[in-house]
Amino acid sequence: MHEAAAHSAVSEALVTLALAPLPNEAQGAVEAARRALQESREHASSGDGVSRRLTQPLQPLAERASSNDARLRAWTLGAQLAARGEPSLATPVLAAAVAAGERFGASGDAIAAAVAAGTEAATRVLAALDSSDYRARWNVVSSIGVLGATLAVARLLQLDAPRTRHALGVAATQAAGLARNAGTALEAIEIGKAAADAIEAALIAKHGFTSAAAAIDGRRGLAALMAYRFDAGQIVGRVDAAWLSGA
Repeated sequence: MHEAAAHSAVSEALVTLALAPLPNEAQGAVEAARRALQESREHASSGDGVSRRLTQPLQPLAERASSNDARLRAWTLGAQLAARGEPSLATPVLAAAVAAGERFGASGDAIAAAVAAGTEAATRVLAALDSSDYRARWNVVSSIGVLGATLAVARLLQLDAPRTRHALGVAATQAAGLARNAGTALEAIEIGKAAADAIEAALIAKHGFTSAAAAIDGRRGLAALMAYRFDAGQIVGRVDAAWLSGA
């Protein structure tokens, strides 16, 4: 029987990126996150007809849910942001960080830093596995964004490294979304769900839920099951390298 790996350099590198103080080269990403945060708040206060229609299926749940339901808040906000225009890896990260930040009283600076770190982590994962085959089959934003969003929430919750690693592993099992849904309402719902799943992954890891160490790069991990190439060096080899996001 195959024995699961007890350690993953890929997971460790992503956890370190998420939890460590941000380097000077991250300032561009932080400023981009601050702008996105402000825009998301302006959008939430004004709204628009398109995003309201696309997220209408969530409204009955939203009306019944507690105002403290960060997962539903992340889902709704993520879907709304995705419906506004061309979504990016930052979309579910931003939605999850805003929802978690609101729920747990994080400052704007803390939310922006978490968004920057989570988006960079997702960008590095995408660099490791990106291919035309992957993009032809999977919703890149939801399937990879859930990882960065989870790391952003873990940073806001101030989880330690082991719990953050478990949260990342939980998120890897939730990676989903079909390329076939691009341009439809379901694409926005998938992206919102990625943000919601990130909240869930971080919270259950906080309270003791565990996961496989090599959930991304292991023999039966995310990359093996969903990707068509995987260059771990894009993650492990970039620990002290320039950031890919926020340029």
